[in-house]
Amino acid sequence: MSPVGEASRPEPTTPDRATTAAEPPWPSPARAWWAVAVLTFAYVVSFVDRTILSLLIEPIKADLQLNDTQIALVQGLAFGLFYAVMGLPLGWLADRVSRRGLIAAGAAVWCVATAACGTAASFLHLFLARIGVGVGEAALSPAAMSMISDSFPKERRGLPIGVYAAAAAAGAGLALIVGGTIIQMVTTEEALVLPWLGEVARWQAAFVFVGLGGLVLLPLLATVAEPVRRSEQRAATAAGDARIVPFVRRHADFMVRHYAAVAIYSILIYAVLSWAPAHFMRVHGWTAGEVGFRYGVVVLLFGGAGTVLGAAVATALGRRGLRQPAIVVTATGMLLSGVLLACAGWAGDGWTALAFYAPGLLFLTLPGGTAIQVVQEAVPNRLRGQASAIYYLVISIVGLTLGPLVVGLLTDYVFEDPKAIGTALAIVSIVIGPTAALLAWSTRRPFARLVDAPAPALAT
Repeated sequence: MSPVGEASRPEPTTPDRATTAAEPPWPSPARAWWAVAVLTFAYVVSFVDRTILSLLIEPIKADLQLNDTQIALVQGLAFGLFYAVMGLPLGWLADRVSRRGLIAAGAAVWCVATAACGTAASFLHLFLARIGVGVGEAALSPAAMSMISDSFPKERRGLPIGVYAAAAAAGAGLALIVGGTIIQMVTTEEALVLPWLGEVARWQAAFVFVGLGGLVLLPLLATVAEPVRRSEQRAATAAGDARIVPFVRRHADFMVRHYAAVAIYSILIYAVLSWAPAHFMRVHGWTAGEVGFRYGVVVLLFGGAGTVLGAAVATALGRRGLRQPAIVVTATGMLLSGVLLACAGWAGDGWTALAFYAPGLLFLTLPGGTAIQVVQEAVPNRLRGQASAIYYLVISIVGLTLGPLVVGLLTDYVFEDPKAIGTALAIVSIVIGPTAALLAWSTRRPFARLVDAPAPALAT
């Protein structure tokens, strides 16, 4: 691997080099899929650490004397802003340094920071610890998406990308199940005594156990080989294409619309991810343990299935000759999830709400693999890390900050009732889902123009 300083200078491109240089062989299927498995597990762990807070809202509010808006700031702004800000430089690094090493360093940071949430005694302390989680996790997806794309030929990337994206739902489901189990195990005790920490509350113990347990990632990552960076035909462009901003400007009719659709949709994703457990507890009277198991299993099964199903359906539609199948699947998932999740928010009892959440989560995560697949197909190879970083940047800035916050503001200042959380979620769902779907559908023609356009003239 070249030093960073050398790698940052674009290599000269010539027609001979671009067209005649032999590409190294692709990794064996076993090696490539092992990398996907480990990276997917890393994404699962990251989502467990990211979302376990949603199950612990009520005891944290009680112990630290917080309102819904403050909880939303901890869930969203503290994590999301720094996840977004650090995503760009770390995405830049992912295009230049060892991606495996970058992921390992990030994992160590976010796991320790999650454990640090368990030592919080104030809003500020919890806020700062969540910043650490965001900084660490920002290293993962840009590097992981780049590694997966360099491990599979273009025609075989859809499924591994979908599998990786499915880890988001799996991690969210496991966070609920694990967190609920831990809380349920200690229901007879108000506090636990941990080594070096002394007496801690049940919610604090959940953070410590989950955070330190995630460090098992480090030895697993050591078993993954760094794939060779590839120079596909569209990567052999002029030197100016080594920077993402000029590329986005040239193709703004597609890139801006696609990123905007994903950003708007992410408000719904993180609103549900952050507040659905509280919906069951406040409105339907379920305990944390009941929510953790019942809703957690639904998230695990239906959320993860949605992402894999989306990738599979897009692949099947493409083989049948449908143009832009990934965009079609993305828009469909956005529309149907908004309708179904609105029904869940307005449901009269917990089990009816859960019955709507199941298909709602299936369609909510349907675009999980296809939306990022569209980005990977649209940009040259050497820009994939940066393009992925921007993708997660807009999700983080818009979704992670506004998703939790909008619901918190509605319950605190519009309805002035914490039990109005179901109505707040329904309003967000029915507005956001169809809006994002229309915007995503409008990208079909500009996407076709982009991918079908001839490559720019080579530098001479």
